[in-house]
Amino acid sequence: MAYEELQVRDLLVNQANDRHGEVGSEDLAIAELFRLHDAQMRNLAADIVEVGSIYDPPLVMPADDRFVVFDGNRRITCLKLLLDPQRAPTAELRTHFTRLAEDTTGPITTSLTCQVENDRNRIDAILYRRHTGSQKGVGQLGWNDRAKLNFVERTGQGGGVNVAAEVERLLGEAGRLPEGNIPWSTLTRLLSSEEFRNRAGISTAGRRFSLTHDHEAVLDALHRITTDLATQQVTLGNLWNNAGKRAYLNHLQDDGVLPLETERLPAPTEPNGAPRHPRRNPRPRPPQTTFVPNDAPHIQWVADQQRIRAVWEELQSLQLASHPNAVSALMRILLELSVESYIGQHQLNAPDNLSRKVGAVSRHLHDQQVIDQAYFDELERMRQADQLISIASMQRYIHSPDFGPMEHELRTYWMRLGRFLVAALNR
Repeated sequence: MAYEELQVRDLLVNQANDRHGEVGSEDLAIAELFRLHDAQMRNLAADIVEVGSIYDPPLVMPADDRFVVFDGNRRITCLKLLLDPQRAPTAELRTHFTRLAEDTTGPITTSLTCQVENDRNRIDAILYRRHTGSQKGVGQLGWNDRAKLNFVERTGQGGGVNVAAEVERLLGEAGRLPEGNIPWSTLTRLLSSEEFRNRAGISTAGRRFSLTHDHEAVLDALHRITTDLATQQVTLGNLWNNAGKRAYLNHLQDDGVLPLETERLPAPTEPNGAPRHPRRNPRPRPPQTTFVPNDAPHIQWVADQQRIRAVWEELQSLQLASHPNAVSALMRILLELSVESYIGQHQLNAPDNLSRKVGAVSRHLHDQQVIDQAYFDELERMRQADQLISIASMQRYIHSPDFGPMEHELRTYWMRLGRFLVAALNR
């Protein structure tokens, strides 16, 4: 395997591309790609113009003094037409690519790195593994819905709202833009999930950009964040994974930059700080039928929380009315695993007692301004009082032959404990 920097003009769109079968010339191969995949080709060309590069090296094979493309024909076709729109197969496409080329903010690349192979059998083996399905694990495995969601949460890409553009607009309207350009890709990665967006005082819940905290406090936080990124005090390398994002946001919190819990708004607001008007005649909220409701706040799961995640998802599917005993047992397991995870992450000293462990975690969350004083006091009452809604009651659900859980009691547990569990699991 060799990688070489090759000129786009020296790359030949494959006349025998498996996407369409053999045709008589490169121009006909280009025309076939648009006949079969017109919308996708246009989207790909627009993406190349937007990002200014191609990420996957095309797979090519030498042919006389040029190179035939075996994987990457669509990418190379789009590049060729951006460099020379007159090669497009129709007048409408020629106009389209001319406009795309004119709209680009930088030069369109005339060369790119390619994977060069001389052995046709090796090329076919590569294509087989890339394009004929998973082949029981031999080929590429497509991402399921969970994998796609994990990618969106990690990178912020594909989430439906352009967070970086909204942040820039918000700061621009307030006259708080930083010196220099805001690197959108880095800002998008930092604010990739609701956990991180909420710490900065914003949200995209319901595919709508809004503020979660006081308008001025949010502007202060976003101005500092974008300044750090624009001046490269913080770079993509610092924010590559969730640990890096949390470390940076924790640093800002220690500096008093992030919005405080006391500055949280009582209801979602528009980006200009004005309250969002409620809908007229809103639909009644459906009754909660599982311990973890479907609209529960999102958890930014990490690798060592997979067992907890499995319990959480089971509690999103088991019906309270049908499985109260199973739900009560899993609820107790979820609480214990959640506090153990938080204690381990923050290296807290906590006695070997569930009630005291809950107390240690709630105290730390309060000290970190994740929960307010009123909720901390409520957790303390729940933890210490020997009543129905208490840690002791949860113990009896597991060990007592007479103390059985009721459906409405389990709902109440979520109402009282849900916020604590979300805060602890998002660590």
